[in-house]
Amino acid sequence: MDPRLMIGPNGPQLSGIMLPKATSSNSSQHGVASFGDLFQKAVKGSESSQFRISSHAQKRLTERNIAMNSELEGSLKQAFSELEAKGGKDSLVVTKEGAFVVNVPSRTIVTAMGIDEMRSGIVTNIDSVSMKYG
Repeated sequence: MDPRLMIGPNGPQLSGIMLPKATSSNSSQHGVASFGDLFQKAVKGSESSQFRISSHAQKRLTERNIAMNSELEGSLKQAFSELEAKGGKDSLVVTKEGAFVVNVPSRTIVTAMGIDEMRSGIVTNIDSVSMKYG
């Protein structure tokens, strides 16, 4: 058997083998960013500025006539960032438009309630609350 194909103590010891590395100067010479650079940029951008709305939450927004305007969107983005910094997992975000149960790690709105529903309601399985009235 060819010793190059043998693995284990009977095979040859490989030493001094250098694999070619893709350098950032190499990728910039061709005007193409590396996959790692693009991936990190996408992850950082999406985490800090975006959130998802679950299909259940979308139904509740429609049923309860809660409009996702730019002010509400800004309040929710800020709440996600603050809750993430404080270690929140499943949280309640209360705004003047309504109340939203959110999953912070996945940056997802799970459900939405109108303010009138919150006055007489109970919210369970949350670990933090964020009040955004401004």
